[in-house]
Amino acid sequence: MADKILPEDEQALARLYQETIDYHRNYLDRLHEAFNSRCEAIGADAKEKLKGVNENDEEGRKEILMKEQEYLDKTLEELKYAINKSNAEARAKLEEVQTKIDEGAMNLEEELANL
Repeated sequence: MADKILPEDEQALARLYQETIDYHRNYLDRLHEAFNSRCEAIGADAKEKLKGVNENDEEGRKEILMKEQEYLDKTLEELKYAINKSNAEARAKLEEVQTKIDEGAMNLEEELANL
């Protein structure tokens, strides 16, 4: 956020703070939906592959299920990475806004002390 100048107005800063929280929450919701969809697709694909394998072919079924687990694990790792990255970015932005709010409060206290 260093490339973007923060507003000076306390209300605008409070609004920006809340908008950041709302945006992050919405992003996490979309991420969760995408994760669920991907997991469902992986499961459906595995079920479809299992239909083509004889029930007595334990090795073939095991291979399909292991591959499904591998895809699910990879998807979970991608989700964790995306969440951690987004959390870090949101936290940094919120800290920057909060610092600006705190600076304004300190300036107000200084002005009141000088009266």
